[in-house]
Amino acid sequence: MEAYLTAIGIILLGALLQSSTYVPVSMVREWSWETFSFVRGIVIYAILPLLAASKLALPQGYLFYEMFDEVPAFQFATTIVAGVIWGAADLAYERSMFYLGAARGKAVSTAFTGLFGIVLAALVMHFFFYHAHPEWGISVSAVVCMAVGLAGFWLIGVAGDRKDREISSEQDADRRQFNVKNGITFALLGGVMGACLNIAMVTGEGIFMPETIVAYRWLPALFLFCCGAFASNTVICIVQNVRNNTFAEYSMGGVWKMNLLICIFTGFAEFAALYGFCVGRTFMKHTPMMIFAFFIFLVCQTLCSHLWEIIVNEWHGMSRKTVQILTYGVLLLLVSIFLPLLFGV
Repeated sequence: MEAYLTAIGIILLGALLQSSTYVPVSMVREWSWETFSFVRGIVIYAILPLLAASKLALPQGYLFYEMFDEVPAFQFATTIVAGVIWGAADLAYERSMFYLGAARGKAVSTAFTGLFGIVLAALVMHFFFYHAHPEWGISVSAVVCMAVGLAGFWLIGVAGDRKDREISSEQDADRRQFNVKNGITFALLGGVMGACLNIAMVTGEGIFMPETIVAYRWLPALFLFCCGAFASNTVICIVQNVRNNTFAEYSMGGVWKMNLLICIFTGFAEFAALYGFCVGRTFMKHTPMMIFAFFIFLVCQTLCSHLWEIIVNEWHGMSRKTVQILTYGVLLLLVSIFLPLLFGV
């Protein structure tokens, strides 16, 4: 029980840091999303993982490349490839929100990400790592808790959709593009792609040196994962720069100082959330709920993001029924992550 609660606390702390980027991101000036995403990606996926892995996970007297000397090629490559796929997940999320509406699309995509993150990771465990970790798998408690959480995501999506309708009574451009089939298709695609974070933590299991402190043993795997994410994020952003003719934004000297500070802060918060998930997952490693850590990560992200929305009064003036639906959804998410305590984890 203590290990499970510790895991929740660590993952929640990372999610709180990540959600704190909600306000700073809105302060970026004169940069398109692709320019901001590229610069921030350098911080999240290149600078911070390299510094963390080389300074914290590398024992004294060793060279950096020696951390990966004895890693099987399949394990090395799949961890990077998982990062490449995960780095492109935002594109699918965007399209699902475009066709389903922002709130509903986000909720559906997150739910699919949690579902596939558990199922696909369990399959990878079973087919490729079962000989080393026969205790890995999906427990009945994980299935029950995930079902409760998925219901919570659905209610939050309904509440968000009602909120969008109440803010604007007229049908806007996004509403005219409403398409359930396309929206669900992209949500499914985004769910599979987003699930690659959990898959990478499975394939990256054991990529560390014996002398490395336990708390830092996930950093080499996270570094490989971030290398893949950096590659796909860079390609996507550069392509968008070319398509939208936004390369000139990199030469806007007047906004660089503030925008760069925002990139550094939000990049640190995003990386801290990833690392918090990895460390929190470690505490659940020897419990039947270890596979459920990824779902907890998504739940904590959702709860913290809605906390910020409430703080900045985004739900002020909404109808009583909308607020009630949101409340029920939040309560179900909370129940989903604390319900395992009844199973004696």
